[in-house]
Amino acid sequence: MAEKYSIEALDDLGSLDEKGEPVACRLKDVKSAISIFNGLLKADEKSAVNRARVDAMFDGASPYNQGNLNASGQGLKTNLNFGEGQRLLDVSLSAYVDLYSSLEKLVEVKGTMGDPSERGYFEDVVSEEITHLMRNWPEFHSSYLRLCTTFIKHGVAFSYFDNPDEWRFKIGSFADILIPRQTPANENCIDVAVGRRKYLLHELFAFIKNPEAATKVGWSVEEVKRVILKNASTSSNRSTSGFDWETLQQELKNNDIYEGHQNPTVSVLHFWVREMDGTVSHYMAAEDTPKSFMYEKKSRYDNPEQAYILFTYGTGSNGTYHSIRGLGHRIFNHIQTSNRLRCQMIDGAMLGSAVMIQPESQRAMDELGFTYYGAYAVLSPNVNIIEKAVPNLSTAVQPALNDISTQLALNTDTVSSYGSQQSSPYRNQMQVISDMDVQTRLSGASLNLFYASWNRLLREIVRRVATSNRRDRELDDFYARCFKRGVPVEFIKSLDLDRTKAVRSIGNGSYANRLVALRELQGISGSFDETGRRNLTRDIVATRVGHDLADRYAPNMVEPRETVDNKIAILENKQLSEGVPIAVLSTEMHGAHLQAHAPVLMQLIEQLNAGAADPVQALPALQAFYQHISETVQQVAADPAAEGLIAEIKQVLQYAEEMINNTSKQVQKLQREAMQQEGTEEGQEGGDPMLQTKVQEHQMKLQMAKEKADLDMQLKKAKFDQEQAMRDAENVLKMRESMS
Repeated sequence: MAEKYSIEALDDLGSLDEKGEPVACRLKDVKSAISIFNGLLKADEKSAVNRARVDAMFDGASPYNQGNLNASGQGLKTNLNFGEGQRLLDVSLSAYVDLYSSLEKLVEVKGTMGDPSERGYFEDVVSEEITHLMRNWPEFHSSYLRLCTTFIKHGVAFSYFDNPDEWRFKIGSFADILIPRQTPANENCIDVAVGRRKYLLHELFAFIKNPEAATKVGWSVEEVKRVILKNASTSSNRSTSGFDWETLQQELKNNDIYEGHQNPTVSVLHFWVREMDGTVSHYMAAEDTPKSFMYEKKSRYDNPEQAYILFTYGTGSNGTYHSIRGLGHRIFNHIQTSNRLRCQMIDGAMLGSAVMIQPESQRAMDELGFTYYGAYAVLSPNVNIIEKAVPNLSTAVQPALNDISTQLALNTDTVSSYGSQQSSPYRNQMQVISDMDVQTRLSGASLNLFYASWNRLLREIVRRVATSNRRDRELDDFYARCFKRGVPVEFIKSLDLDRTKAVRSIGNGSYANRLVALRELQGISGSFDETGRRNLTRDIVATRVGHDLADRYAPNMVEPRETVDNKIAILENKQLSEGVPIAVLSTEMHGAHLQAHAPVLMQLIEQLNAGAADPVQALPALQAFYQHISETVQQVAADPAAEGLIAEIKQVLQYAEEMINNTSKQVQKLQREAMQQEGTEEGQEGGDPMLQTKVQEHQMKLQMAKEKADLDMQLKKAKFDQEQAMRDAENVLKMRESMS
């Protein structure tokens, strides 16, 4: 079985068909597959030893071999692992945990069908429900942690799918998946990958429960039966010779788990082979003496990322997967030396605090003892106390230990130079936040490499969710929730998978950096539209209390939340339409009032333009709306977050001002015509109608000019205050940068 590995086991030309043309399959048979596996396993032996040493360091293994110490008479020597490596791993891991725990939606999808006005809502719903589907998977959190832990420790981690229709991914390392050495760090360059996984007997039986359907999708039912029977050893009260497939099948169907299964798992090998056309074939075979493939599907995947996605911690020394090193390799020598120095320093402290006694003979050694008489102690005879200065090892060890710790911090770039034991000389609010956050941060290169792989993994999960023919309870619930929220199944099936991407976390894994970014955005939020300001507010609230509680303060709604002021504004519209002036109170929600009044005013203006409204009756309503909205704008002018809304309302007021002037002239003309036609004495006794009209027009213009001037003054003052606040913030930021 231990055949020498050769790439010749993969046929680069492939087999030839009857016409002499190459076919897609490059893997000849199960014998060649096992040969490839054994060769890759042999080539990985030294790397496996190194990975085991790194894992032992993180798991708390002692720096010295205790057996060797005992054999050399140094069994009492201090031999401790002080957990410095595990602490660095926890700090690094916490940043990657923040990358997804700080997000409300993990993935962003794009649709290709439906009304454009509804497409955005459908995309948000699908993104939210896929996120819920993933987070509701009990193993998602642990799988994500294993993924991050593996690629941080060893530099390379695998996420793969052992079932062609399963959306739940598995995690492995080079201990679980083997690839040829000197393979460039690109999934498309991997000729063959071999994964090892153990299956329970009932899991294998589930694949062939329906023999006809299993055969159609690529399962070898007879080989799976043979493997299950071979590994189903029974208890002593059962006859092994009489234990046939029908009996085992009946118990598996009944979900019977009886006492006596000594080997309920089967070690299965997955083979992913890249064919000449770029597709990937998938094979499964038992690791122990297989007779044929248990599963065989040629060109099962269109590209390698549909089968597996690799996460890399860096690019390595020559761009190959096996040249990439993780945190464990970078800190191993530092941690081992640090542990040994600390052990030596403890031994020195214990030696320095001990009394050195030298017996003169073996008998004196055997009779060694102290006899106490009150405040005095008498030592047994023939024993001398040695007055000898013991070197203070701490003075020699501590400088080296400090230097190693400094170099370790610089090499890992995971901890700040300021921590819980050392503080910055300039303590400010941001420094306090940074100290609380322990300065967890990720470098730009590591972050981009992680997101490149994370994007591909989430894209593949979305593809499998949208196209999988294998339905389970979780997928049925997902489609039911989407349908309940108005999203048709056809929309999910037609997603643009190439544009699917992972949502990036604000702050790059650092709580402190996220707060800084949100505060900077808050300073320029006045230039955002209503949706942008609402999203910013929600992000700030979610950062403080979490997304689960954010709905209590800033609900994530497509439409604004209705309040009592919305109803009050609707009632005010009726009175203003009748020309009744209404006072503006400072306690009102002015934004809601402006959004309710402005459309009614614009509708009235459009009716006058179209000649559908009586100018005489509409003029008082125009004046009432203009005055009320102007006063409301003055109340909200000091809020920088309402700058966008104010700009829209000012344009509406400008239209209203022009319409008031035009309508006033039209009403005056109608009044003059009516006065001339009547020619009554009442009109003559009332004075010159032309003079009265001009006086009214002049008064109206003065009132409008005064209101406009007051509004412009309020807006200019609010803009000046906002710009001054931004300048002050920039000066403070520059001062902090110069101090740091």
